[in-house]
Amino acid sequence: MGKLKLLYSTLDDENYIHEYKKYFKSELSKQSNVEVRYITNGGNVKDILAELDFKPDFIYIDELFKNCKPIQGLNNINIPIGVMYHDLHSNQNKFRKLIKEYQPELIFVHYRDYFISEFPELEHKSRWLPHFVHNELYKDYHLKKDIDYLLLGATTEKYYPLRNAIMNKMTGKKGFVYHKHPGYRYFSETEKKTMFIGGNYAREISRSKIFFTDDLIYKYPIKKYFEVPACKTLLLASGSQELRDLGFLDEETFVEINQKNYYKKAKYYLQNEKERMKIAQQGYEMVHTRHTTEIRVKQFLEYISQALHLR
Repeated sequence: MGKLKLLYSTLDDENYIHEYKKYFKSELSKQSNVEVRYITNGGNVKDILAELDFKPDFIYIDELFKNCKPIQGLNNINIPIGVMYHDLHSNQNKFRKLIKEYQPELIFVHYRDYFISEFPELEHKSRWLPHFVHNELYKDYHLKKDIDYLLLGATTEKYYPLRNAIMNKMTGKKGFVYHKHPGYRYFSETEKKTMFIGGNYAREISRSKIFFTDDLIYKYPIKKYFEVPACKTLLLASGSQELRDLGFLDEETFVEINQKNYYKKAKYYLQNEKERMKIAQQGYEMVHTRHTTEIRVKQFLEYISQALHLR
């Protein structure tokens, strides 16, 4: 088989709070064994194919629900399809309807165990593609670590019970810093210079000695699990088997906490710099050797290659 010919349906996430799709597509375009065409508009798939200068071997849709112009007629062509399903707890009925309509060969998910628990009938189609870090953004910035404890993002008790408990306990304590979530939206160039997104977000992580987060009530290995160690900061967070399978091992690459012990462990690792730095270093090395954009793109292509080979 020669180059993989890939039709990639996507949205432009330039200046969005998370630009990881941009980094993923950029890395994908660098691969010598892939010829890729990106489309951002929908319509009838036969009309879309007629405008291409190649016949794709595979069609990938990286956003099922935010695209206001979906591709139609996918069940009427003999080209395998893959879709990415992001927030597995939302749009479940709509997702099932689209899966029935599209009949995809592969369903890519960031969160393995929750997908299997909610959609056991689709486990054979699922392919685990966890979150990743862009090396040039999430790195050791060699900044003075002048923040003892950092918490960033949403803290709604309904979805983030551990974060909420930490927020309530730690607010007002010496060395604790909290920044609220800036919102899931696009940002202006002016806003990007001052808000904790992109490079500012990564540098703020790099300034902290200890960073708190959790994996929601759904046990999602969210982006922060990867971003924080990638900046060589000690991560204190809830754990799970899925996280262990990703390399997040308690007291080796991060520190596992719960509502009963987070404060005691946070104080301990603040006072014991040598142990804190050792785990932070090991977490840094683990993420940068197992969870980078380059690695994830290669996994993505391997999944597609295997699926095409088995057809």
